[in-house]
Amino acid sequence: MENPKYFLIVNLIAGQGRCKQIFPAVQKELDRHHVNYDLHYTNEPEEATDVARMGIEAGFTHIVAMGGDGTVNEVANGVVGSDAVLAVIPAGSGNDFIHMTGIPSDFHKAIEVLLHGHERTIDLGRVDDSRYFVNGLGIGIDAQVARDVLKMERLRGAIAYLYAAVKEVLRFPAFPVKLTGSGWSEEKKCLSLGFANGKYCGGGFKLAPLAEIDDGKIDIGAIGDFPKLERFIRLPQVRKGEHLKLSRVSYHQDVKVTVSSEAKLTAHIDGEPYKLPAGEFSVNVVPNVLRVLVP
Repeated sequence: MENPKYFLIVNLIAGQGRCKQIFPAVQKELDRHHVNYDLHYTNEPEEATDVARMGIEAGFTHIVAMGGDGTVNEVANGVVGSDAVLAVIPAGSGNDFIHMTGIPSDFHKAIEVLLHGHERTIDLGRVDDSRYFVNGLGIGIDAQVARDVLKMERLRGAIAYLYAAVKEVLRFPAFPVKLTGSGWSEEKKCLSLGFANGKYCGGGFKLAPLAEIDDGKIDIGAIGDFPKLERFIRLPQVRKGEHLKLSRVSYHQDVKVTVSSEAKLTAHIDGEPYKLPAGEFSVNVVPNVLRVLVP
């Protein structure tokens, strides 16, 4: 693309302050490469979505999300449906999205991708034809873990997620859910229910080991309840993506699934707390809809 125009959307509080810490060095690196860019600091939840749309209307060709997976989610929701390209400079706690795209975690190398990478078109997931997700929608224990991590002041990254996961393994109650897909249905009590576009969530937990971000499907993983002691045994298996062989785990790949539950469900979308629609809702894949800069 000739004469690209970059619009940086920066979440300075991402990564428990890591983004704010490294951003001056990122600016120096961009200036060293004589990058033509403008920037906006986000201040409120979901602000980045509107700001991304305004950037596109202003003629920027590349919308750059600097923050964690939540920032990437918000920017992606603003970019989807346009001709603009999403780029990422990772600076969050989990940074699960970059594992699926090959974007480096080091900001120097991520800027090299920004300047010399190529475009890849990926799928997105969507809740009730409204909110998109890049990695996944999680319900249950992983959603509670994401909420716990947001409250932490000292721990960061994968260690924070692992600490929160161990804590919730002891206390999180299972919940009932009914799932209806294309020619299948299921009712069970779950510790975790995930709808995945990518393999990873929760700072590297491989909850959906068969997922691909460009296969035109959503992966649905339902982890049933286990006694508390056995939960500790199963946690490492879930982290490594070795849980699909367990009898209390069910796994489907589909283009759309309908969800209902009598319980109040705790959810996250790409690592950020998310309020689910009341009553029954659906989750579906939107194939080949987002252009992303990758190595």
